[in-house]
Amino acid sequence: MADHPNLEEHLRRELAWEFGQGLVDLKHVRSLVSSPLLMSFCVRAFTHPMLASAGDTYLDTRTLLADWPLKTRAISLCEFTRLEGMLAFVDEYSLSDASLIKLQVWPYSPQSLDGFAMAIAVALSYTPSELMQESRISLAIDELVGEWGYYADGF
Repeated sequence: MADHPNLEEHLRRELAWEFGQGLVDLKHVRSLVSSPLLMSFCVRAFTHPMLASAGDTYLDTRTLLADWPLKTRAISLCEFTRLEGMLAFVDEYSLSDASLIKLQVWPYSPQSLDGFAMAIAVALSYTPSELMQESRISLAIDELVGEWGYYADGF
C-alpha cells in the first residue's frame, strides 16, 4: 500500500533493475502497490480536517490538468465510518456542480502520506480504463511522477 513506511526507498530497492535501465513505468509500481480506492461516492460538499485533495483535484494543484468544479477529496475508511450517517449522498450529478464533492474512501488517512506516497496513491486510484479514456489524466500523472524517475506511458 502507499502508506508503506519509506515507500520511495522501498520501490527503489524493489525496482533497482528497472531504474538501472532509466525511467520506470508506473505499471511496475501497480504490481507492487495497491490502489487506495475502496469506494467512491458523490456527496453534498462538506468540510472536515481529515479530507485531502485527491484525483483530478490533486493533479490540478500540481500539474497543468484543469479540474472540474466538482472537486475530489479522499478520507480514511475509519473517518468515513464515523461520518457516513451525516453525509448527503447524491446519485445523479453534473461535473460542473460545485455544491458537491466526489468522496474517495481510502484504507488509511491520506493526510499521513508524504509527497511521493500521495502522488503514487493518486496515480493508482485511477483504473487503467479511466486512463485510456482520459489521456489528459495520464499526461498529468506522467508530469507528476517524472521528478521521481517514473513515467505513466504504459501505465
